[in-house]
Amino acid sequence: MIDIHNHVIYEFDDGAKSLEESLDMLKMAADQGISDVFATSHFNEVLNPKMEEDYFRKLKVLQEETGQRNIPVRVHSGSEIFFHHYMEQTIKKRRTSTLGDQGLYVLMEFPLYLMPSGVEETLFKLNMEGYIPIVAHPERYSALHEKPEKILNFIRFGGLLQVNAGSLLGDFGRTVKKIAIWLVENQYVHFVASDAHSKGGRCFKLAKAAAMLEEHCDKSYIETIVTHNPQKIIDNEKLEKLTIPEHQEQSSGSLLQRVKQRLRLAR
Repeated sequence: MIDIHNHVIYEFDDGAKSLEESLDMLKMAADQGISDVFATSHFNEVLNPKMEEDYFRKLKVLQEETGQRNIPVRVHSGSEIFFHHYMEQTIKKRRTSTLGDQGLYVLMEFPLYLMPSGVEETLFKLNMEGYIPIVAHPERYSALHEKPEKILNFIRFGGLLQVNAGSLLGDFGRTVKKIAIWLVENQYVHFVASDAHSKGGRCFKLAKAAAMLEEHCDKSYIETIVTHNPQKIIDNEKLEKLTIPEHQEQSSGSLLQRVKQRLRLAR
């Protein structure tokens, strides 16, 4: 298995508090069969060079220590970028902004309690610039809980969905769990990841989530979202995007067309 979302870099964000905790987390990952992780620390629009230097210095230490201690997990670079309206500009400037520093996949998150304006335009612009946005834990955004079908708009505008293992296991409450399972059962999800922050409560739970999913979907799809799709990120291959029909209430002049017009990209 491959984990594309976690906070294993030590003393950097709200993740691992020390190098030893980072290494303990990676041992837990290895014990459950995870071979690779993308260390996706939190970043926002202020992605300054000193922060990035600190990130890569700690990443190198972590990679060296995993080798010396025979922890069989490869650690790749990355970030979880907080949404802002000029993301495509920020991404071009920094190596941490794409997973594996390969210039293709971007893991992004939104405020948990308020969905900002301009999301569709930003996703569309990222696609036009050649990036593939991955929306982190869409099931956790409470602004979408009353109408979870709105999550599908992320897909309509070129995004991929990453659901948290903890969401599927009920760590964030019944509503979040129900939405996460609904997304997976309908195969709207491209990735399940841990979003691990520590060796305690929010730890690597990918194997447990994958086992639980056997009650809801076939094993080949589970393999796809925990191994095969993440491997495509490592290989820098483009994933096939889902096609979801527009809602009927959007049929009069599609939402996508209206966004294109706002961006002066409509033909």
